Amino acid sequence: MSRPISPNTTSSHSSFVGQEFSNNLLSDLAPLLTLFGEQVTKQFLSMSMGWADNILLSLGPLGIMTILVSTIRVSGVKRLKTIVGRARESKATAEAELLSSTSHEVCEMWDDQQVVRTFGSPKTLQIVITHEKSGLIARNLKDAYLDGYLVDTRGRKLSSDELEELGEAPNLTLNAPGSTVSNVELWAWVLVGTVAQLSAVVFPGVMQYRWGWRVASYGYPCYLLGTVTLIAGLTLCSRTIEGSTTELNFVPNPERSPNANYHAPTTNPQIRVSRLNKKDYR
Repeated sequence: MSRPISPNTTSSHSSFVGQEFSNNLLSDLAPLLTLFGEQVTKQFLSMSMGWADNILLSLGPLGIMTILVSTIRVSGVKRLKTIVGRARESKATAEAELLSSTSHEVCEMWDDQQVVRTFGSPKTLQIVITHEKSGLIARNLKDAYLDGYLVDTRGRKLSSDELEELGEAPNLTLNAPGSTVSNVELWAWVLVGTVAQLSAVVFPGVMQYRWGWRVASYGYPCYLLGTVTLIAGLTLCSRTIEGSTTELNFVPNPERSPNANYHAPTTNPQIRVSRLNKKDYR
């Protein structure tokens, strides 16, 4: 008489003991990473202004899909925008949400509490005040540049189109003191992120090839190739978004005003920049 075979309730010795726990942990954290990663990624993209920002965004990224979708939204390719459900989205919507730039469609204004981004053309007056022998002279930004009181940090001459854009909506966020960090600090964080990312890449290789963990032979090569491809792709995506804007950085001309300082008041400032805007938006 045959007897029923009782099911084996013990796990196989070849299976990883913590596999069920790790799978549940990742599935539980996925909604949190999606929730917080999207907004953090968009905020980071809206303040990106160089290669250091592009590389830093690709190291240990949270919002991978957000970066890909944002690149498609900024690129303006209609077929790709249709795939991600943004076929009828205007350029101003993507600019206000993802870019650091301002234009005749997107502006930044002060609402008595903070700087907000909104649609439309603002009534913002930029005044450059210079202290000369005849007294205080007020000029707009364009005239101050043409008169030689301000120069571009890259040492080049602005084109006629760029001169006309000086009278458009200014970027208040990037001009606020302390809104951006120095290049030294930024590249230092890139170095920290690179070390952390390399640790995440090297450690699995040590476990497989040095400690002899029993894993599939193709596991680590695929992981390494996928990680490198992901980092390179996200860096290029971030560069595409950041490269769609043009930053102009002006400093006082040392030949016209050697003691100029318009970032903070001094005892005897030679040049000051002020911005006034009318609170008239919805």
